[in-house]
Amino acid sequence: MALLEELAELLQREPDTRVAINDRMLQVQREQTSSDIRLRRVHGVGVDAGVRYPAVDVSTTLNGNITAPSNPHMRAYRLNPQCAIGAVQSRAPGGVEAVVLGSRICIDSEVPWSATGRHLVRLAVTDAGGHLFVDCVAGERTLARAGMGVWRNSIQGIRPTETDGWRVLRRTADSLWAQPLGWPGVRGARIGIAVQGNNARVGRGLDYRLEMPATDTDAEALAAYCDALNQQEWETATGAPHIGAWSVTEAGQCCYRASVPARLGRRMPDLPRQLLATSGARANAAMAVQAMRD
Repeated sequence: MALLEELAELLQREPDTRVAINDRMLQVQREQTSSDIRLRRVHGVGVDAGVRYPAVDVSTTLNGNITAPSNPHMRAYRLNPQCAIGAVQSRAPGGVEAVVLGSRICIDSEVPWSATGRHLVRLAVTDAGGHLFVDCVAGERTLARAGMGVWRNSIQGIRPTETDGWRVLRRTADSLWAQPLGWPGVRGARIGIAVQGNNARVGRGLDYRLEMPATDTDAEALAAYCDALNQQEWETATGAPHIGAWSVTEAGQCCYRASVPARLGRRMPDLPRQLLATSGARANAAMAVQAMRD
C-alpha cells in the first residue's frame, strides 16, 4: 500500500491527471487515457525461472469509443511498430476490442526502484499511446535539450565489454550497437541504443531496440511469436523492465523497441546502461518462448 501511495503522489504532480487509490490499485484518468496500476507477484522466466518477483502492472486503455482491430498481425506489423511506450496487447487474442497497452516493472530486481523504476511507471502512465495524439508539454524544449546531453554522456560512459553483459560493436557520439553476452548465449541478437533529435515516435528522445535473429519467414508465425513475447513480458519477469513492445521489422526480425522522451533524461540518467545491461536476460527469455513453439 505504501508503494501505491508513493506512485499516487508522483502521478498527481502531472498536469491534467486525476488519481484514485484503493487497497488493490491506482486508477489514473488523463484526457485521452485511463490506466490501472496494480501490485502483484510474477514468476521469473529464462535465467530467473523458479523465482517470484514483486512487480507493478500498468494497463492503459484509450478513452471514448476508440477500438482497433486486435489480432496478432495488426499488432505485430502496424500497431506495435508505432508504439513508443507500452505494448498493444489483447486479453482475448483474435478478437476485436478496445486497445489495451501493457507495461510491467519489477521492483528493484531489474532497475533500482527509487532511481529508475518509479519513473518508468510514471512514463508508462503518461506516455502509453502517446504516438496516437499530438500532446506537446509546455517547457519541454529546455528539458529535452538537457536530457539529450545526459543520455549522450551515459552512452559514451558505457564500457566496451561487460562480462556476462554485453560487447559494444560500434559506437558514435549519439549511439551504440552491442551484442548481448551471457549464458546461454543468443547468437545473432543485437542491441541498438541511440539519442535522436528527430525520433519519429517521441521527437527528441532515447531509442532502444533489441533485434532477435530471424527464426521464420511466415508472416503469421512471426506475428504470433511477437504476440507471445509481449504476453510473456507483461505476465512474467524477464529480467528487464517491460516499457516497450515486440514487433516485426521490415527485415523479418522480431524486435523489442521502446522510445523515451528526452525530457526525462535528467530523471533517469543511467537508463541507457540499464537497458543495455538487461538485454541479455530479455533475449534469453525470448529464446525460451521460441524453444517452446518449436
